[in-house]
Amino acid sequence: MRHAGEEYGFDAQLDSTPTLLIPQTTNFNGMPTHHALSATIINASPHEGTTLQISSKVAQLLASKGFGVRVLDLYRLNIGECLGCFSVAPERCTYPCVVSDDMDAVYRALIDSHAAIFVTPTYWVNVPGKLKNLVDRLTSLENNGFLLEGLIAAVIAINQVNGGWEAASWLAGVLNMMGALIPPYGIQVFYPGSVQNRLEQCLGESAKEYWDERGSSHPNGQHRPPLQS
Repeated sequence: MRHAGEEYGFDAQLDSTPTLLIPQTTNFNGMPTHHALSATIINASPHEGTTLQISSKVAQLLASKGFGVRVLDLYRLNIGECLGCFSVAPERCTYPCVVSDDMDAVYRALIDSHAAIFVTPTYWVNVPGKLKNLVDRLTSLENNGFLLEGLIAAVIAINQVNGGWEAASWLAGVLNMMGALIPPYGIQVFYPGSVQNRLEQCLGESAKEYWDERGSSHPNGQHRPPLQS
């Protein structure tokens, strides 16, 4: 069992049959529950590795900037496949979607957010199937008034071997076609061997402090030295 957000202040708890990693009242590091800005972070990895670490750090950084933050742990959600209603007849692709599952809460979280950050591993030059299901189901929002129009979206892909840029670019392109705004530096690919320095460059000094405190090790067992300014 993993407790949701032990390292950054969520009071929700995950069990073997969770539905959604969204606390009823977002209370991030003691912040008030009502914020002028809100962000949703989608963690698209089934593992507790680099993708989760980056999702957590992005959540902390956004909270420190005054955002109310929701984190969706994608592999804890029940999101079914798209039925392709639009391909049969556009009017059949409705919102709410004809498939009723945890995607209903994902829709609401994205519609209510000012920003969304998708953090994903790379599986065979693309995103994991679970995230692909989510993106396909977003057609419901696109086809019913471009309900994501104006959402500021960013994509962070974790690249173990290759294909990270292709996966991140594909996802950002689809989100942009649905009306989301991709800001400068809104598409990032991290390689595990260089993730420290890239995080520091993209997320700022707080990332340096995070990795220094982590005291992580190189794959060969050597201690990873603190980052240098």
